[in-house]
Amino acid sequence: MISASAQEDSTKAKEIGEVVVTGQYKPQSVKNSVYQVKVITKERIQKQGAAKLQDVLNTELNIRFSQDLATGGSDISMLGLKGQNVKILVDGLPIVGRQGTSNEVNINQIDINSIERIEIVEGPMSVVYGADALAGVINIITKKAPAAKFSVTARVHEETVGKEYGVQQGIHNQYIGLNWRNKHWELGGGFGYNYFGGWKGDSTGRELTWHWKDQLIANGVIGYTAGKFNIRYRIDGLDEIITNPGNFTRWQSDAGDSFALNQEYLSRRVMQQVQASYFVNSNLSVQAQGSYTDYRRQVFSTVLSQNSGKLSMDIPSAQSLDKIKGFTFRGTVQYRISSIVSLQPGVDINLESGEGDRLKAGNNEVNDYAFFLTSEITPSSKVNIRPGLRVIKNSVYDAPPVIPSINTKFALSKNLDLRLSYARGFRSPSLRELYFNFFDANHQITGNPDLKAETSHSFTGSLSWKKITKGQVAYTTVLGGFYNDVKNLIDYALSANDPNLFILTNVSNSKTAGVNLSTVVKYKQWNVSVGATYTGFYNDYSEEDESLPQLQWSAEANTNIGYTFSKIGLDANLFYKFTGKQPSYVAVGNDIVQSELKGYHMADLTFNKRFSKKILQYFTINAGIRNLFDVDHVYSTVVSTGGIHTAAGGRNVAYGRSYFAGLAFNWEKK
Repeated sequence: MISASAQEDSTKAKEIGEVVVTGQYKPQSVKNSVYQVKVITKERIQKQGAAKLQDVLNTELNIRFSQDLATGGSDISMLGLKGQNVKILVDGLPIVGRQGTSNEVNINQIDINSIERIEIVEGPMSVVYGADALAGVINIITKKAPAAKFSVTARVHEETVGKEYGVQQGIHNQYIGLNWRNKHWELGGGFGYNYFGGWKGDSTGRELTWHWKDQLIANGVIGYTAGKFNIRYRIDGLDEIITNPGNFTRWQSDAGDSFALNQEYLSRRVMQQVQASYFVNSNLSVQAQGSYTDYRRQVFSTVLSQNSGKLSMDIPSAQSLDKIKGFTFRGTVQYRISSIVSLQPGVDINLESGEGDRLKAGNNEVNDYAFFLTSEITPSSKVNIRPGLRVIKNSVYDAPPVIPSINTKFALSKNLDLRLSYARGFRSPSLRELYFNFFDANHQITGNPDLKAETSHSFTGSLSWKKITKGQVAYTTVLGGFYNDVKNLIDYALSANDPNLFILTNVSNSKTAGVNLSTVVKYKQWNVSVGATYTGFYNDYSEEDESLPQLQWSAEANTNIGYTFSKIGLDANLFYKFTGKQPSYVAVGNDIVQSELKGYHMADLTFNKRFSKKILQYFTINAGIRNLFDVDHVYSTVVSTGGIHTAAGGRNVAYGRSYFAGLAFNWEKK
């Protein structure tokens, strides 16, 4: 029998053992971090039965998504700021997306099976991670080889898409991974195939509301560790085809035949990265990271004839190929001057270039060179102050001479911590915003090489309380808030010379603000979290009419409830999020009127069954219901000048209630 004190020590050890690495000098517990960090563990991902990364992040507060049904993309926003202000990292290095930089990344192109955990830091991290980090950082930490000599993981996942399921409908995912470790060496890799059959919805004929997708993913790792030195090489590959089938129509040029336009969006990415570190002694260590990414995006269009079959469609606007190359190098030194002061100088180099049919001719590249210096000052065990500076040289725009930040943490008591921070943020324009042109029947968009960088002043704060009672109840409560003031916001604006042409420009300034409250309670087999946030989104039209409010407020709430039936090895979990109505103002003719995107509820109910006897102990079955409330389209309304509500479109957020089941296999040889 284990004593109560021993159980309490075990619980505390588990809490302290949850370490984070994003923005840290060295891995440390969430409680000791000067940043307010959210951690999503691999156990949470497994319990949610996630088929893609968006399934995991859908229920997180302060994170929202909007879907691009045509290209299969999923744009993310955080703290009220758009996705171009959210830095997406894989093992601390940026991942290149559609038209360059991490702000164009479709998160559903990241392999869900290779994720060890996800670290989310809300608030600007521009000093440490540079451009695109105004809203914060999402760092995806990949799995490392276990201590076992040899291990095998495999997974099969089947899911309906709404009510649709079959050989060519629904979701069919398969993955296998192998790892080998011997003394100083680590070797591993994985391969997966993900199929999404699209969603018919209310579409007719051959068309689909959500288009179908074939995705191949692969990764390989080799690492070496000896004493104080370690080095690791990883390669990740993606090959994705999204198909948009069109309906048959009769063309005037050939009245005897009907044709359907098919469009395919092909994405291919190879990302290579090397990470190395050397610990000289307890006061000095060196780290270096580098990555090289080759990304290609192609739009390929064909016509299908009912009489003669498929023919290539030789129209320049319907065929395009763009190639993006990205290189990143980060080097840091951690030097402990004394028990009170530590320094971290570093260099950060990001080189991006592109060429293709939809990029302007000429020198399409953005090169960014930066030196940053942060210091950790701990005059006592209760105070942690981390000031920082970043100096930037960019090939395209004039960056601020210095980007400053200061993060502080105060231990007000044994269980109560206060974090306050200020940062000057900046975001350089991406290749897309500078050089990308896109013209079709519905869009005329052109980039702008004269854009200025976005800059911001941001303030964040949080009060965290943790308590473990003698009855083994662990409480964690966080009350937080944020305020962002962004200058030179980049957005689309109508051309003064052509009312059908949209040009990316520095249209305005912007503000966002919010408060949030969350609580996590752990007791024996129970794990319960509840949270709510209230976010103010900027109203662009307030600059034209001072009588209109600057911020339009929207609420969110979420809860995750889990219970473990230990005797039978069964986990039951409910993941829920409410996204409140989002008011805004829109132009209707010569009037500026109020619009409102309706609120909606999303929830997943999942079950995980583990076995404990013989060969079955290596298997886990998961099953559940995704999108319990059967949400697909969220409608918006417009209040006309006469006070009448009228329909005004809306947003596709999901494809209805779905059902899934999966089988996971994990085997290790000691």
